[in-house]
Amino acid sequence: MNMKLQRTLKLVLKPTEEQKQILLETLEQYKFAYNYTCRIGWEAETWNGVQLHKLTYYTVRNKTSLPSQLVISARVVATESLKSAIKRKKKGLKSRCPESKNPVIRYDKRSYTVWLNREEVSLATVGGRQKFKVKIPDYFKQYLDWKVTSTNLKYDKKLKKFFLNITVEKDFPDVEPVDFCVGVDLGLRKLAVVSTPDGKINRFFNGGHIRTVSERYFALRKRLQSKGTPSAKRHLKKLSQKEKRFRTAVNHKIAKEIVALVPAGGVIVLEKLKGIRQRIKVNKQNRRWIHSWNFAQLQQFIEYKAQAKGIRVVYVDARYTSQKCSRCGYISRSNRIDQSHFVCKHCGFSLNADLNASRNIVKNYLTSLHRGEVRTGAGISAPVGRCQPS
Repeated sequence: MNMKLQRTLKLVLKPTEEQKQILLETLEQYKFAYNYTCRIGWEAETWNGVQLHKLTYYTVRNKTSLPSQLVISARVVATESLKSAIKRKKKGLKSRCPESKNPVIRYDKRSYTVWLNREEVSLATVGGRQKFKVKIPDYFKQYLDWKVTSTNLKYDKKLKKFFLNITVEKDFPDVEPVDFCVGVDLGLRKLAVVSTPDGKINRFFNGGHIRTVSERYFALRKRLQSKGTPSAKRHLKKLSQKEKRFRTAVNHKIAKEIVALVPAGGVIVLEKLKGIRQRIKVNKQNRRWIHSWNFAQLQQFIEYKAQAKGIRVVYVDARYTSQKCSRCGYISRSNRIDQSHFVCKHCGFSLNADLNASRNIVKNYLTSLHRGEVRTGAGISAPVGRCQPS
């Protein structure tokens, strides 16, 4: 058996001035095709691909210069958007006709060709097939021999750049499971705390410095917003991108170090994030922090880095993990004295509160194995593991 790994390469397209105008016009006409199909489907209350093709294809072809494959692509993307919107509408939920102001063009195998080794791509446009140069960063060169499976084109209006997202995949032999699992607790003072059931590994990822930087960004953003001048607004845009890159880099670093703690074939247990902001009771200052940090991105990075190493990632319910004693299982709100200290009122066990929570996350996983409740990153029930607490 082989496991299939997928990666997405985000590359900067390098068009000439003439090609840039062709791409912009292609995006504009693709937007019309998508929005027109959505409007027709919304009015007819259908997301059936065949029906929408009959209702929209010839009109779009007559009103645009899009090649047939891009007309079909826009219809397929519109179909996916309509399905979700119309289902919500029929259930009586808040919904509206899908619309895009800056769509992403989805290419299929008939409308693109990629030569990664030549740093060159060919894309269908309103001006016919066009060849473009792309820059392959050194890190992405490890994927040159991987199979290209899909491509999409996006224009970033802020950066005024075209980005080509190329998905590649490759088969790797499966890794044999090993008797090793860790739990990861996400929090405020400590961005992540990792531990094993037996306590042999206890790793803290402190958020102190990161929080200081974030507070500095917040203060600067507040001053610029109060000024409201054109210069301040331009500065705010640059600051937003800079802060986003900072947070992404931090999450990448933490994810990399967490995965490095686990041998191939092991298990990383993460908490389900649904409702995390409602579960955690914090003061006003901490509330802004918990709402601003991208915990979901951190979990996503852990997941795909673990996949490359043959490590399984599973998700468990994290309710009461901060109130439950990891030694005796007694649950009480009064067990957690403050943000950092946990003392069990039943057995007297004392431990760092976040460390105690991470051990409970692992134990929840072990318990769930017997009930068939574990969800893996791919949405498949994980096989029974052999990780047992001492």
